[in-house]
Amino acid sequence: MPSKRREHDRACRCDRTDGGCAALAVERLSRTRVQELAEEIWTVSTGTTVPVQPLLDPRGSRPGASAQAAYQRCRHKEREQVRDRWWWPWRWLVVTTASLSAWLLVGVPMGAWLGWRVAVVAGLLAWWRVGFHPSATARFWRRQARMQRRTAGVLAELEHEGWLVLHDVALPGWSASLDHLVIGPTGAWAIDSCRSSWPPRPDPRPDLSWKAEAVTESLADTGLPVRPLLCLHAGVRLPGRRAVQGIPLVRLRRLPGIVRHGPRVRAVEVPRASARALQVFRPAA
Repeated sequence: MPSKRREHDRACRCDRTDGGCAALAVERLSRTRVQELAEEIWTVSTGTTVPVQPLLDPRGSRPGASAQAAYQRCRHKEREQVRDRWWWPWRWLVVTTASLSAWLLVGVPMGAWLGWRVAVVAGLLAWWRVGFHPSATARFWRRQARMQRRTAGVLAELEHEGWLVLHDVALPGWSASLDHLVIGPTGAWAIDSCRSSWPPRPDPRPDLSWKAEAVTESLADTGLPVRPLLCLHAGVRLPGRRAVQGIPLVRLRRLPGIVRHGPRVRAVEVPRASARALQVFRPAA
């Protein structure tokens, strides 16, 4: 098990000698058993049975849906925080100051006909400059959604060749989602879209190795190998950098070829793994 998973397990370990932490007890249960317990609690507390929810086909999931939803949540929260504070009075003060300053600097020495025009332009520029702008976190999720849509467009050619291509699927037992899952003659590929930068910036998403491990556990009974792959979009790529934390880094335009020319697997494993993936994975958003 990877070192990060061991660190996660140690972080979740409680100090009780009997090991009776509720989190650990739930963690030991299977996903099916957790759902059964939740349904039992619902029935006892409300006196009604849980309505049957239709199973969603993961093939209907939209690329970048989770990232776009995260961007919308961040943007809405930031707007509410700004409106609840001092933003509007401060914004009007800055705009008024910029307009008056432009009038004094231009209108007085050069005439009113030019001064009021410059004042209007200065006020509009100040209004835009001090307006609401999404934070770095919100912009990160918006960029992720765009990259995932571009990656999905490139992977469409594999889908046309008969490969199973899923986008933005929830990982069983995890709160995270996987950007892209491709299953075909070369096995299963867990793909995330990324954009390198210098200096490096923190990535709020879980590490791809964890996601590949979750996919491996979900497809364990099919015998199909799962390979993680990072799809690199526009950005600064350091010379000679071909992997991130041991995960291969591939340019967007080369992605279909890398997947298509990987090591071949037994033909009988592919339909079995595809059926299993459609059974256990669901749209993340």
